[in-house]
Amino acid sequence: MQCPNGCPSSMEERKEEKIFHRNGEPIVISDLVMYVCPNCGQESMPLPSARIVENILNGKAKSTGKFTAELYEVSSV
Repeated sequence: MQCPNGCPSSMEERKEEKIFHRNGEPIVISDLVMYVCPNCGQESMPLPSARIVENILNGKAKSTGKFTAELYEVSSV
């Protein structure tokens, strides 16, 4: 797959960890297959990954655990 930004290299398939939000709460999906341009970093989600995300966001998949993390907010100074 070629980068939609016109970069000379083909996009690479990678497994990544992504954060989405469901009902205002963050959820993490790990090992999600994405295509990433090695030149500019543009990401593209293949259809099977999009379906996985859709099922998770619609509550059709069970969580495998919970995590907590520190929250930092950027505000105007």
